[in-house]
Amino acid sequence: MKAAYLKSVDDIVIRDCDLWPLEQNEIRIRVDACGICGTDVTAAVDGKAVYEPFGHEVAGTILETGIAVKHLAPGQQVLLESASACGQCVNCRNCRQELCTSIQSFFYKTSFGFAEEMISPAISAIPYDGLSPEEACMAEPLGVALDMLRLADIEIGSHVVVSGLGPIGLMALRLAKLSGAARVYGCELSSSAARIAKACEFGADEIILVDQQPLATYPFVQPPDRFLISSPPRSLVPFFDVAAKGAIFSFIGIEYGEGATVCFDLNEFHFKKLQLRASFASPALYTPAALELITRLREDFRSLITHTFPLSEIQAALKAAHQCERAIKVIVKP
Repeated sequence: MKAAYLKSVDDIVIRDCDLWPLEQNEIRIRVDACGICGTDVTAAVDGKAVYEPFGHEVAGTILETGIAVKHLAPGQQVLLESASACGQCVNCRNCRQELCTSIQSFFYKTSFGFAEEMISPAISAIPYDGLSPEEACMAEPLGVALDMLRLADIEIGSHVVVSGLGPIGLMALRLAKLSGAARVYGCELSSSAARIAKACEFGADEIILVDQQPLATYPFVQPPDRFLISSPPRSLVPFFDVAAKGAIFSFIGIEYGEGATVCFDLNEFHFKKLQLRASFASPALYTPAALELITRLREDFRSLITHTFPLSEIQAALKAAHQCERAIKVIVKP
């Protein structure tokens, strides 16, 4: 079978390779659709020392199950969690699955979604029906948006800033509006016309073009008290200055190298009683809820899919996700 391996944006190869025999608690699937995540783009821009498999927003059809797998069967359509709580460690037993110390994931097996087939722990597979594979694989990033929303404790009447209007940011913006936020600001570069337009469709009250308008001079109706940040770490600090006292920041932005480090006045952070909360979807949370939301708000989430490519055009797909101003969500269909 064929699988894609990444070294950089301009260096992706497709190799013929074999999968290993199934272990007793694993499944083998045909990959029907796999979304390109912002972390895939970040990894490609940063570059890798050696070729690595990639792709973790996966929907597929089961081809084979290990001998210990009793709850799944060949022919079922499943969505894969990128990582799953084990259910057995102390944290899981104490209802702290998000702090699982024995995470189960196909990441540890180096079998990924930009391939014709892949192997995954059976615990990570969630059956679905009534959705296309392209729609179903959106549940992985939507689960991230749901966790961002949870950590921000958005209340009825909150004034919310959403920074970074990629697929996760747009989903979080829609959820914030549906949660009763009084005002929602979307922050994005002026070149991202398609994402800005979608943010307005999803209920953004105002758009802040961060490359044109200094945050310090933006005329907020009142200081925002909730922040959903999926933009790079350096974007955080200016928001601290405009935040309301006691504001909560939910953060999932990633950058490598020097961009991973920021410097800010901790005294000011302390005196304003700000809170910075890290959202990291390992293990994945809220996947069943995400699938239900996609079913209920199908047109909203389907409208985020702007491009689809076959596996043979994976490099063009990644470049579209990275550079195309019309791109929001790019899906690969092996």
